[in-house]
Amino acid sequence: MSSTAAPAAPAIDEILADLALQTRRQRIAAWAAGGAGLPAAAVVASLPDEVWIGQLLSGGVALSIVVGHHLAVRPLWRLRRAPVLAPLAPAGFVTAASPRSLAAPAYLLTLAGYAWGVGADGVAVGALLLAVLTGLRPARVVLTPGAVLVRRLRTRRVPWAQLTGVRVTNSGLADELSLAVDVPGRGLGTVRAPLNPLDVDRAFLLHLLRHYAAVPEDRTAIGAPAELARRRRDYLAAPGPAVDPVTDSGLEPAAAVP
Repeated sequence: MSSTAAPAAPAIDEILADLALQTRRQRIAAWAAGGAGLPAAAVVASLPDEVWIGQLLSGGVALSIVVGHHLAVRPLWRLRRAPVLAPLAPAGFVTAASPRSLAAPAYLLTLAGYAWGVGADGVAVGALLLAVLTGLRPARVVLTPGAVLVRRLRTRRVPWAQLTGVRVTNSGLADELSLAVDVPGRGLGTVRAPLNPLDVDRAFLLHLLRHYAAVPEDRTAIGAPAELARRRRDYLAAPGPAVDPVTDSGLEPAAAVP
Protein backbone atom coordinates (compact mmCIF):
# COMPACT_ATOMS: atom_id res chain seq x y z
CA MET A 1 0.00 0.00 0.00
CA SER A 2 1.52 3.27 -1.10
CA SER A 3 1.71 6.31 1.09
CA THR A 4 1.51 9.97 0.06
CA ALA A 5 2.88 11.29 3.34
CA ALA A 6 5.71 13.79 2.98
CA PRO A 7 9.09 12.60 4.20
CA ALA A 8 10.04 13.76 7.67
CA ALA A 9 12.37 16.72 7.89
CA PRO A 10 15.91 15.88 9.01
CA ALA A 11 16.50 16.10 12.75
CA ILE A 12 18.63 18.97 14.02
CA ASP A 13 21.45 16.59 14.98
CA GLU A 14 21.56 15.22 11.43
CA ILE A 15 21.66 18.72 9.94
CA LEU A 16 24.44 19.85 12.27
CA ALA A 17 26.50 16.72 11.60
CA ASP A 18 26.17 17.20 7.83
CA LEU A 19 27.18 20.85 7.98
CA ALA A 20 30.13 20.09 10.26
CA LEU A 21 31.31 17.44 7.79
CA GLN A 22 31.08 19.90 4.88
CA THR A 23 33.11 22.48 6.79
CA ARG A 24 35.74 19.93 7.84
CA ARG A 25 36.17 18.67 4.26
CA GLN A 26 36.58 22.18 2.89
CA ARG A 27 39.11 23.12 5.56
CA ILE A 28 41.17 19.98 4.92
CA ALA A 29 41.06 20.57 1.17
CA ALA A 30 42.23 24.18 1.56
CA TRP A 31 45.20 23.34 3.79
CA ALA A 32 46.16 20.37 1.62
CA ALA A 33 46.11 22.50 -1.54
CA GLY A 34 48.01 25.31 0.16
CA GLY A 35 50.53 22.88 1.65
CA ALA A 36 51.23 21.54 -1.83
CA GLY A 37 51.21 24.95 -3.49
CA LEU A 38 53.67 26.62 -1.15
CA PRO A 39 56.76 24.44 -1.81
CA ALA A 40 55.83 23.78 -5.45
CA ALA A 41 55.57 27.46 -6.33
CA ALA A 42 58.70 28.30 -4.32
CA VAL A 43 60.85 25.58 -5.92
CA VAL A 44 59.81 26.36 -9.48
CA ALA A 45 60.28 30.10 -9.00
CA SER A 46 63.81 29.58 -7.67
CA LEU A 47 65.02 27.41 -10.57
CA PRO A 48 68.37 28.70 -11.91
CA ASP A 49 67.02 29.59 -15.34
CA GLU A 50 66.18 32.93 -16.80
CA VAL A 51 64.38 34.91 -14.11
CA TRP A 52 61.26 35.51 -16.15
CA ILE A 53 60.98 31.82 -17.08
CA GLY A 54 61.13 30.71 -13.44
CA GLN A 55 58.57 33.29 -12.42
CA LEU A 56 56.30 32.34 -15.30
CA LEU A 57 56.47 28.64 -14.43
CA SER A 58 55.94 29.39 -10.75
CA GLY A 59 52.92 31.50 -11.58
CA GLY A 60 51.55 28.63 -13.65
CA VAL A 61 52.04 26.19 -10.76
CA ALA A 62 50.35 28.58 -8.34
CA LEU A 63 47.45 29.07 -10.73
CA SER A 64 47.03 25.33 -11.26
CA ILE A 65 46.91 24.76 -7.49
CA VAL A 66 44.22 27.40 -7.09
CA VAL A 67 42.16 26.11 -10.02
CA GLY A 68 42.54 22.50 -8.87
CA HIS A 69 41.35 23.35 -5.38
CA HIS A 70 38.41 25.31 -6.75
CA LEU A 71 37.31 22.41 -8.95
CA ALA A 72 37.72 19.92 -6.09
CA VAL A 73 35.45 21.78 -3.67
CA ARG A 74 33.06 23.33 -6.19
CA PRO A 75 30.29 20.79 -5.45
CA LEU A 76 30.42 21.88 -1.79
CA TRP A 77 30.29 25.56 -2.75
CA ARG A 78 26.98 25.00 -4.50
CA LEU A 79 25.30 23.57 -1.41
CA ARG A 80 22.91 25.94 0.29
CA ARG A 81 23.37 26.55 3.98
CA ALA A 82 20.34 25.29 5.90
CA PRO A 83 18.59 27.79 8.21
CA VAL A 84 20.66 26.86 11.23
CA LEU A 85 23.66 27.98 13.26
CA ALA A 86 25.95 25.62 15.17
CA PRO A 87 26.00 25.23 18.97
CA LEU A 88 29.19 26.57 20.51
CA ALA A 89 30.46 25.53 23.94
CA PRO A 90 29.90 26.55 26.66
CA ALA A 91 26.78 28.47 25.57
CA GLY A 92 26.31 30.02 22.16
CA PHE A 93 25.16 29.73 18.57
CA VAL A 94 27.80 30.50 15.93
CA THR A 95 27.82 31.08 12.19
CA ALA A 96 30.06 28.96 9.98
CA ALA A 97 32.72 30.28 7.62
CA SER A 98 31.71 30.48 3.96
CA PRO A 99 33.35 28.18 1.39
CA ARG A 100 35.31 31.10 -0.07
CA SER A 101 36.50 32.11 3.39
CA LEU A 102 37.61 28.55 4.11
CA ALA A 103 39.50 28.50 0.80
CA ALA A 104 41.61 31.54 1.71
CA PRO A 105 44.54 29.55 3.24
CA ALA A 106 45.00 27.62 -0.02
CA TYR A 107 45.42 30.80 -2.03
CA LEU A 108 47.52 32.62 0.56
CA LEU A 109 49.92 29.72 1.11
CA THR A 110 50.43 29.36 -2.62
CA LEU A 111 51.07 33.10 -2.88
CA ALA A 112 53.60 32.80 -0.05
CA GLY A 113 55.44 30.08 -1.96
CA TYR A 114 55.56 32.13 -5.13
CA ALA A 115 56.80 35.20 -3.22
CA TRP A 116 59.55 33.19 -1.53
CA GLY A 117 60.63 31.75 -4.84
CA VAL A 118 61.04 35.17 -6.44
CA GLY A 119 62.80 36.64 -3.40
CA ALA A 120 59.96 38.75 -1.99
CA ASP A 121 60.44 37.49 1.56
CA GLY A 122 58.38 40.23 3.18
CA VAL A 123 55.35 39.43 1.01
CA ALA A 124 55.84 35.72 1.72
CA VAL A 125 55.87 36.19 5.48
CA GLY A 126 52.82 38.45 5.31
CA ALA A 127 50.87 35.96 3.19
CA LEU A 128 51.85 33.09 5.50
CA LEU A 129 50.73 34.96 8.62
CA LEU A 130 47.49 35.98 6.93
CA ALA A 131 46.84 32.35 5.92
CA VAL A 132 47.25 31.23 9.53
CA LEU A 133 45.05 34.08 10.79
CA THR A 134 42.22 33.45 8.33
CA GLY A 135 42.44 29.70 8.83
CA LEU A 136 42.45 29.68 12.62
CA ARG A 137 40.38 32.78 13.28
CA PRO A 138 37.69 33.17 10.60
CA ALA A 139 35.07 35.89 10.75
CA ARG A 140 31.92 34.88 12.59
CA VAL A 141 28.89 36.06 14.53
CA VAL A 142 28.18 34.42 17.89
CA LEU A 143 24.97 34.64 19.88
CA THR A 144 25.43 34.08 23.63
CA PRO A 145 23.00 34.50 26.54
CA GLY A 146 24.59 37.85 27.40
CA ALA A 147 25.58 39.42 24.08
CA VAL A 148 26.12 39.22 20.34
CA LEU A 149 29.80 38.85 19.39
CA VAL A 150 31.01 40.05 15.98
CA ARG A 151 34.50 38.77 15.18
CA ARG A 152 36.65 40.11 12.39
CA LEU A 153 40.26 41.06 13.08
CA ARG A 154 39.02 41.92 16.55
CA THR A 155 35.85 41.01 18.41
CA ARG A 156 33.07 43.51 19.09
CA ARG A 157 30.67 42.66 21.91
CA VAL A 158 27.09 43.95 21.78
CA PRO A 159 25.10 43.25 24.97
CA TRP A 160 21.47 42.41 24.28
CA ALA A 161 20.38 45.31 26.50
CA GLN A 162 22.18 47.74 24.16
CA LEU A 163 20.86 46.26 20.91
CA THR A 164 18.15 48.50 19.45
CA GLY A 165 17.90 47.33 15.84
CA VAL A 166 18.94 44.60 13.43
CA ARG A 167 18.90 44.52 9.66
CA VAL A 168 20.92 43.62 6.57
CA THR A 169 22.18 46.52 4.47
CA ASN A 170 24.21 46.85 1.31
CA SER A 171 27.20 49.18 1.17
CA GLY A 172 27.41 48.99 -2.61
CA LEU A 173 30.13 46.34 -2.46
CA ALA A 174 28.70 43.65 -0.18
CA ASP A 175 25.85 42.87 2.18
CA GLU A 176 26.44 43.61 5.85
CA LEU A 177 24.70 42.72 9.07
CA SER A 178 24.04 46.02 10.85
CA LEU A 179 23.45 46.05 14.60
CA ALA A 180 22.21 49.36 15.99
CA VAL A 181 23.45 49.84 19.55
CA ASP A 182 22.77 52.38 22.27
CA VAL A 183 25.81 52.52 24.56
CA PRO A 184 25.23 54.33 27.87
CA GLY A 185 27.30 57.50 27.93
CA ARG A 186 28.23 57.21 24.25
CA GLY A 187 24.92 57.28 22.42
CA LEU A 188 23.83 55.51 19.25
CA GLY A 189 26.19 53.58 17.01
CA THR A 190 26.30 50.71 14.55
CA VAL A 191 28.32 47.50 14.59
CA ARG A 192 28.62 45.94 11.14
CA ALA A 193 29.61 42.44 10.05
CA PRO A 194 30.21 41.63 6.35
CA LEU A 195 28.10 38.61 5.41
CA ASN A 196 30.19 37.29 2.51
CA PRO A 197 32.69 35.53 4.84
CA LEU A 198 29.78 33.80 6.62
CA ASP A 199 27.95 30.67 5.48
CA VAL A 200 24.56 31.41 6.97
CA ASP A 201 20.92 31.77 6.03
CA ARG A 202 20.65 35.54 6.43
CA ALA A 203 16.92 35.61 7.05
CA PHE A 204 17.28 32.98 9.78
CA LEU A 205 20.10 34.94 11.41
CA LEU A 206 17.88 38.03 11.48
CA HIS A 207 15.06 35.89 12.89
CA LEU A 208 17.27 34.69 15.75
CA LEU A 209 18.64 38.13 16.58
CA ARG A 210 15.22 39.77 16.60
CA HIS A 211 13.67 36.96 18.61
CA TYR A 212 16.25 37.06 21.39
CA ALA A 213 16.20 40.87 21.45
CA ALA A 214 12.43 40.78 21.95
CA VAL A 215 12.19 37.70 24.24
CA PRO A 216 14.91 37.97 26.92
CA GLU A 217 13.71 34.88 28.82
CA ASP A 218 14.67 32.62 25.90
CA ARG A 219 18.31 33.74 25.93
CA THR A 220 19.22 31.41 28.78
CA ALA A 221 18.66 28.46 26.43
CA ILE A 222 21.10 29.73 23.78
CA GLY A 223 23.64 27.03 23.01
CA ALA A 224 21.32 24.06 23.43
CA PRO A 225 20.55 22.03 20.28
CA ALA A 226 16.94 21.68 21.45
CA GLU A 227 16.62 25.47 21.58
CA LEU A 228 18.12 25.76 18.10
CA ALA A 229 15.61 23.20 16.85
CA ARG A 230 12.73 25.22 18.37
CA ARG A 231 13.88 28.46 16.78
CA ARG A 232 14.38 26.75 13.41
CA ARG A 233 10.94 25.17 13.62
CA ASP A 234 9.32 28.52 14.41
CA TYR A 235 11.21 30.16 11.55
CA LEU A 236 10.15 27.54 9.00
CA ALA A 237 6.54 27.65 10.22
CA ALA A 238 6.29 31.43 9.98
CA PRO A 239 3.56 32.49 7.52
CA GLY A 240 4.27 34.49 4.42
CA PRO A 241 6.64 34.12 1.47
CA ALA A 242 10.40 34.34 1.83
CA VAL A 243 11.70 37.87 1.42
CA ASP A 244 15.05 39.36 0.62
CA PRO A 245 16.69 40.16 3.98
CA VAL A 246 18.36 43.24 2.46
CA THR A 247 15.85 45.81 3.64
CA ASP A 248 17.64 49.04 2.78
CA SER A 249 20.63 50.28 0.84
CA GLY A 250 21.52 53.00 3.34
CA LEU A 251 23.92 52.83 6.24
CA GLU A 252 21.94 54.68 8.89
CA PRO A 253 21.33 52.92 12.24
CA ALA A 254 18.65 50.28 11.98
CA ALA A 255 15.11 50.85 13.14
CA ALA A 256 14.07 49.65 16.56
CA VAL A 257 13.57 45.95 17.01
CA PRO A 258 9.85 45.17 16.90
